[in-house]
Amino acid sequence: SSNDYLGLARAQRLRNAVAAALARGVAIGSGGSRLLRGNDPEHEALEAEAAAFFGSEAALFFSSGYAANAALLSTLPQRGDLIVHDALIHASAHEGMRLARAESVATPHNDATAVDQAIADWRRRGGTGRAWIAVESLYSMDGDRAPLADLAAVAARHAAMLLIDEAHATGVFGPDG
Repeated sequence: SSNDYLGLARAQRLRNAVAAALARGVAIGSGGSRLLRGNDPEHEALEAEAAAFFGSEAALFFSSGYAANAALLSTLPQRGDLIVHDALIHASAHEGMRLARAESVATPHNDATAVDQAIADWRRRGGTGRAWIAVESLYSMDGDRAPLADLAAVAARHAAMLLIDEAHATGVFGPDG
């Protein structure tokens, strides 16, 4: 819904899809939160298609990547958990962590060893909740990629949840984006 990285804002195919949706009577605006009356079959179809594309059980769309990061990090980690985040993670993640009930700690950029050490130190100090590792797959300001395989190994070692912001990489890398 923002930052036209892929140049889709003026794509004729999307214009045609919007025109067809309007012709079918799809609402122009949400009319309210999805919980109350802002949910349409198109939302659910898009989420089902995204889940299939990414090979996941389900998908949930937010109005923006900022809203997604703020919502996820402020609600999923609970009191007694630890969020270990890359020092260069987006401001939206910081907003979510500011609202979170969990403790958070920054680690040097793209340093999986430092993430591992931060979780181990927290456990030694008596941390018993879940560890969360928050990173971006592609950092837009520097254009570098996170060491995802190394971070996944750290997450597996500590039974941690690896939360990856794909805002700048979806549709860009790998087969079919």
